[in-house]
Amino acid sequence: MRNLKKEDKLYIQTFREIRRYIIENDLKPGDLLPTEQAMCQSLGVSRNVLREAIKSMELMGMVSACPGKGTVIKEFSLNFIFQNVLFFNVSDEDARVREMFDIRRMLEMGYMRKAFQALDDDDIKKLRQCADRIRDGWENSRLFAEADRDFHMTLFKPLGNSVLNSLLEAIWEVDQGFQLEKKSPHLATSVTKHEAIVDALEKYDYRAFARAMEAHFSSGKYTMAGSYEEF
Repeated sequence: MRNLKKEDKLYIQTFREIRRYIIENDLKPGDLLPTEQAMCQSLGVSRNVLREAIKSMELMGMVSACPGKGTVIKEFSLNFIFQNVLFFNVSDEDARVREMFDIRRMLEMGYMRKAFQALDDDDIKKLRQCADRIRDGWENSRLFAEADRDFHMTLFKPLGNSVLNSLLEAIWEVDQGFQLEKKSPHLATSVTKHEAIVDALEKYDYRAFARAMEAHFSSGKYTMAGSYEEF
C-alpha cells in the first residue's frame, strides 16, 4: 500500500487504497487483509481513520471484521447496495417507487425473449408451482407477494445475469410492503395473468408469452400514477 495525499477525506482515500490492494493482490472471499498495524504503517493513517474505512467497506458488504481473526474478504453482492440506494430514494410520496416499477417493467420486457429461450422444463415446472401458490394465496385470502416474487425471479434466473437479478431483488424488497391496501382489491386479475404466462411457456409459444407479459405490465401499478387497477 502507498502513503496517502492530503486531498479527499482520509478515510475515503484509505477505502480506495484498500480496494486497490484487494484487486492488485487478487484477494478472494475468505482471504484476510493485512493487520491493522501493517495497514496503518503502510498508508500513514491512524487506527481511527483505518477503522472508518473498514466500516464503510463492511456496510457495502465487501469485507467482514472478525474478532480474533482479522478483516476477511466477503463474496461481493450488489443486492445490499441496490437495496440501500432504492431505500434512500423513497420519499413520503410514491413517485420514486413508481419509477422503480417502471424500471422493473422495462427490464422484464427487455429480457423476456432471452428468458423464454433460456428456460428449461424444470424452470417452467417451478413457475407453475409459483402460479399455483399465487392462486392458493388469493383463494384463501392471503397475500401472495412472496410467491409473486419467486415467480419473477425464477423467470429470469436462468439468464445468469447477477446484476439484473440483484436489481430486481432490490425493487421487490421495496414493492412487497408498499400500498398493500390499494393493491389488494385488484389482485384477482393478477392471478390469471401469471397463469397465462406459464400457459404460454408450457406450449412453447413465444407470441402468447409476449402477449401475457405485456398484459401483466398493463396494470395501473406500472402505467398510471395513483391507480392499481388491472386491465
